[in-house]
Amino acid sequence: MKDEKMKEKIIAYIDNADKELLNKLSEVIENYKEKETVAYTLEGKPLSEKDYLKELEIAENEINSGQFISQEELEKEAENW
Repeated sequence: MKDEKMKEKIIAYIDNADKELLNKLSEVIENYKEKETVAYTLEGKPLSEKDYLKELEIAENEINSGQFISQEELEKEAENW
């Protein structure tokens, strides 16, 4: 089935849907969006929005607890590479 025909068919289903069907469609869409890749790790691993936000929270906690290296320290360290 061509994309446009499929979209028309789905729209017709939605236009005539009862609450149960709408809830199921919403669930399917949310599950799809949760698995959608929004970023990648430095190693190239894909991250969903949920995983990305988790990684961001971890990084923010590390920064807030002082677990980071300053630009100056990094430059000194880089001189020895």
